[in-house]
Amino acid sequence: MQTITFSIENKIAYLGLNRPEKRNALNRVLIEEIIETLETSKANRDIRVLVLYGEGETFCAGADLEWMKQGVVQDKTRNINDAKLFTTLFNLIHKFPKPVLCEVQKSAFGGAVGIMACSDIVIADKDAVFGFPEIKLGLIPATIAPYILTKMGSSNTRKRLLIPDPFTAEEALNEGLVHFITEKTSLRETTIRIAQSIAQAAPAAIIQTKDLIHRLEENVEEETAHLFCARLIAGARTSSEGQEGVKAFLEKRKPYWIESNSN
Repeated sequence: MQTITFSIENKIAYLGLNRPEKRNALNRVLIEEIIETLETSKANRDIRVLVLYGEGETFCAGADLEWMKQGVVQDKTRNINDAKLFTTLFNLIHKFPKPVLCEVQKSAFGGAVGIMACSDIVIADKDAVFGFPEIKLGLIPATIAPYILTKMGSSNTRKRLLIPDPFTAEEALNEGLVHFITEKTSLRETTIRIAQSIAQAAPAAIIQTKDLIHRLEENVEEETAHLFCARLIAGARTSSEGQEGVKAFLEKRKPYWIESNSN
């Protein structure tokens, strides 16, 4: 891989955007390498949680403007294919079967905020800033808009996508984009603490809970949703993990998945 780093440690996968000289701006190679890594790792049983982060001082500057400039001379088909790269990237992050944590230092703009919105949990440096500069550039934040709307709600999405000014981590926290803000010096420490907490959960229950959230987000008919939820919890109660979890709690011991995770 030329533009990312990837490692797995204690059931936690770390995927780093690795173009620090370009503030980790998203170009074709970087997006394709993230997509390839997500595709090949989503079924990896050694992974219980994924951490996305940026190498260097900045999380991600958004789309690489040098790459975007090529769109002026490309035909419509090539531009659509470039846009599909973004939609594939965001969908893979959003529907990755394991929880996705996004660690954000310094700043994130445009498509980088899309990555945040697709992630399950976002931890940001308290001095980080965010923004959607697309309309100032004559562009439209089309590929990220569905995820921003889901994460931030209609009112905040209207405000942020239509006002291109940067906003703070505190504002992002209040508007639902960010879940935790911390001092830059303890950013990775906080990320690891949350990731380790998730990694100690039952692996099948983690995957099923994420699937549950996605199904409910799809606005299925209410009666169908209730039936699905009832069947899911009934199955969990009789599963090996469910039985082991309750038994371990009553016996005041750790369930087997925590013991195996510590090896």
